[in-house]
Amino acid sequence: MTPTASTVNTANRAHTVARDLLSLTRSGEADRLATALVSIASSTRRKPALGEVVGRLVDTFSLAAKDRRRSLRIGEPFTLRLRDHAGRTVRPDRLDPGVAAIVRAIAASVRDDRDTCADQIGQACENADLDQRIRVLAHCLVWTSDLLSTDTTAYPPVLSCFKVPPGNSPQ
Repeated sequence: MTPTASTVNTANRAHTVARDLLSLTRSGEADRLATALVSIASSTRRKPALGEVVGRLVDTFSLAAKDRRRSLRIGEPFTLRLRDHAGRTVRPDRLDPGVAAIVRAIAASVRDDRDTCADQIGQACENADLDQRIRVLAHCLVWTSDLLSTDTTAYPPVLSCFKVPPGNSPQ
């Protein structure tokens, strides 16, 4: 299937928005970042959809993760560690459903499972609740920024979860 001009244009816009969000995250421009997060999470037809931007961030994360994976021994599984704000390990199934879907999308993308990745991004981004959509975008953005900013030999990557429902992380 050959991509149409509209599809290519949308992909380019999503790439640009994702790049701009990463730049705002790295520069610490919290007010501009907050405005951008709300704008993307409540996207209209003129802007790239949330799923397209999250997909671009997942792709960026996956490429960086695959670079790290190349340094592993053959057959060694790729691992991500999830931590709450206190540094305790968090199980993916205990996260907000949208955030857990992004973890599964990242894992699928690293395995080159495009269908599962797309399904998980869809599950994460199709929720009508604006707060959850912002939370999904914020986690994906911070995880990608953190992975790109850390030592490329650091393994396994540790992802921080901003909000873990009470009682869902080990004591």
